[in-house]
Amino acid sequence: MGIKYNKSLGKRLADFSTKYYNPPLNTASRGQCVWYTQGRADEKTGVYIGARGNGRDVYESCKKDGFQVSKYPKTNSIACYNGGTYGHVRYVEYVIADNVYYTESNENSDNILNATDGILKKMSLTNWMNQPNLQGHVVVKKEKLINFKVTTANKKIGLYKSSNTKKKSRVKLVKADTVKAVAGSGKIKNGRDIVKVLYDNRYYWAIRTTKAKIKQLKRVK
Repeated sequence: MGIKYNKSLGKRLADFSTKYYNPPLNTASRGQCVWYTQGRADEKTGVYIGARGNGRDVYESCKKDGFQVSKYPKTNSIACYNGGTYGHVRYVEYVIADNVYYTESNENSDNILNATDGILKKMSLTNWMNQPNLQGHVVVKKEKLINFKVTTANKKIGLYKSSNTKKKSRVKLVKADTVKAVAGSGKIKNGRDIVKVLYDNRYYWAIRTTKAKIKQLKRVK
């Protein structure tokens, strides 16, 4: 364990001067809770969440993007709350026994970066699970990425915002020789073989094999 969590209570763990908290990598509103958790996840694990909207939107948007969710807090997860107008998110730094160590920004809704943002706090697991408006946790996990060759005639592949790969769910059509797919994310839905891909630092879904059994992505050996 690199961080001595008990000794670090009350100290800021994040470095807000790094690329993880600044454009172009992090374009969320500075000082807000979504901005902080997105930056902290990337800084600590190398995983770009790409969260959009307010705190109350993070759980569902990340779930649709294919991230694992959990009822209980896990080390390196984002706790999501849907209370109030905007909701809230916190970053779970470490969980052991009955202790949950966490950090957050904008808890006091001042909408600015101040000395209390990002400092390490602790709560018992019992109290944590009894918090009002807790939706659940988005698990931040370093993914193993596999190269896939785009095999369509025009080298174009559709990227979708959810695993429901219908036309209205398509975010963009991109031209690429290869894309990186998340190992183990493949599944069959609506007759299509689909896989989660990482493109331009954001997660999407793509069709690997169509209903007509036409292969659009082929693993590069």
